[in-house]
Amino acid sequence: MYRTEEPQVGRRWIVLSILVVGLIFFYCFWQMLDINRYSQPQHKIGAGVEYLVDPESVLTLDDIRLKSGLPWQTERTDLLSFGIQSDTYWFRIHLPQLSNLQFSLLELDYPLLDDLKIWLYTGDRQLGSYVLGDSLPFAARSLALENFVVPLQQTQDPLTAYVRVHTSGAIKMPLYVWNADSYLVYHGEHNLFTGGFFGLLAALALSNFFFFLTTRTLSFLVYGCYVFCLCLTLMTLNGIGYKYLWPDSIWLQAKSILLFAPATIFFALVFSRHLLPIKQHSLTMDWVVKALAALFLISIPLGLALPYTLMVKVFLVLTLVVVPFLCALGLWLCLRGVVIARLYTLGWITLLVSAVMVSLDNLNMFNLAIRTQYLLMLGASIEAVLLAMVLAINYDQQRRTLFEAQEQSLDRERQLREAQDQAQEELEYKVQERTLELEIALRELSETNRELEERNTMDALTGIRNRRYFDRKYQAEVRRSRREQSSLTVAMIDIDHFKQLNDTYGHLVGDECIRAVAQVLREQLRRPADDVCRFGGEEFAVLLPNTDIEGACALLESIREKLENMAIPTPAGEIKLTISIGVATAIIAFDANDMLLLEQADKALYGAKQAGRNQLCQYNELAEANQE
Repeated sequence: MYRTEEPQVGRRWIVLSILVVGLIFFYCFWQMLDINRYSQPQHKIGAGVEYLVDPESVLTLDDIRLKSGLPWQTERTDLLSFGIQSDTYWFRIHLPQLSNLQFSLLELDYPLLDDLKIWLYTGDRQLGSYVLGDSLPFAARSLALENFVVPLQQTQDPLTAYVRVHTSGAIKMPLYVWNADSYLVYHGEHNLFTGGFFGLLAALALSNFFFFLTTRTLSFLVYGCYVFCLCLTLMTLNGIGYKYLWPDSIWLQAKSILLFAPATIFFALVFSRHLLPIKQHSLTMDWVVKALAALFLISIPLGLALPYTLMVKVFLVLTLVVVPFLCALGLWLCLRGVVIARLYTLGWITLLVSAVMVSLDNLNMFNLAIRTQYLLMLGASIEAVLLAMVLAINYDQQRRTLFEAQEQSLDRERQLREAQDQAQEELEYKVQERTLELEIALRELSETNRELEERNTMDALTGIRNRRYFDRKYQAEVRRSRREQSSLTVAMIDIDHFKQLNDTYGHLVGDECIRAVAQVLREQLRRPADDVCRFGGEEFAVLLPNTDIEGACALLESIREKLENMAIPTPAGEIKLTISIGVATAIIAFDANDMLLLEQADKALYGAKQAGRNQLCQYNELAEANQE
């Protein structure tokens, strides 16, 4: 059971934790601004770059340099982003004057390009050529950096760079010219920040794995898997995974996004379903979450078999659906009073907002003061920490609930033991007051009365109790219900079209059918307090003490279905029959008529027959009033 309210002390700790986390991340954000404020590239290359689309990938460097009349286009924005393309792109970049720089670097800040070639020219003289990209081992790079970086030589003449790009993913060309000293400062601070970020994610994943080993709570394991896959996904996007984890595996680098990103969303959906009481509030929403999780799980092997370009587009579309869906799901549960959904929703909204801001910055709709990868890492950190807090709060609530339940169970056990001890003392005291002769006489008399009672209350045809026994048992259960204020259920059962069955097959076959129905009823009533009696002819009555209407209806409906699907062997062959059931449940009031509940069950039986037989009908006072 999930609580919809928290103790005041718990709320204070939550608010304090949120404030501490907020201050920590505000400090990190300020430090990121410092990284960008004091370590800026000399030039950002964007507008004015010439590019050429080579759909057939047939052009060579000489064609690009020497042929005239090629359909060169000029980029008019600083974006240099062309989406997911299968064509080859050529770029002609006129670099700024470099003669006053001590040492310069050209950086392409997008590490997911498959095939990248760069040629540097001054006039007709080639100064250098570089073959880069993820289609080569990481060790093949001239500079062992996550991004693609090449040195620029000092020259008094204009410097031109020719770049050829072919990749199965998105073509992005964020180009920067750096002073070498500034780049070293920036790269050191960048490594410090990214190391802290991935260290945080690794610590969260590892600690939750240890929590799972000690508590055996599956939510900790699922959350740890989510954070681990999120860490691998972001390491892939930043080129860190290729540099440190799989530098010699070209295949894994090519498939890593389609492996880790769908796994991240899959574990996020599974974690949400484990953490939030979705099923308690809506079976439909729970089914949607399970279906989405299965879809992302299936997409992992499909990503290895189907074309990369197709699966990337499919994944992006699914992600654009799932992340807003999880935010909306959290808001919906917040409105329904689920307290832990508040921090859960805040975490996903933080990640969604950071992703939207990164997208808008990539679309050149506005410029951020920090690099987009930092903002995305910051949003992911906040989301991961908030989800960890939600998991901890939820585990604490479950632990408290379990402790309280154990305390209540121990109290009930203690009270029961005291009551048993007291009853035992009273019984021993009464037994000591009896003489041996009276005890023997009472025992013999009791046995004789019990034998007579059994004979007088047993139905000779069916072997179950008869109407006489039912009348006494009914009065006793009515008094007990009135005294203890406990629910009592009475059901009247009638074999459908029994007169027609007798007329067609004879009374001997009819008797076999009555015995078969009685046998099924006796077998299905397994509690000692429940009784079934032959009320008369083909009619039976069932007494269910301490049974609510839902439990009674479930039991009786199963009996009806069993008889409906049952073939009764008789001398005339197998016969199928059905029954109609009328059921009524009440807690007998002190001033109520004793026979009222039996009358209500009988009226419900009449309603079942009127509705077409072979069904169960509950007594409904409002419906009864309308009929009258």
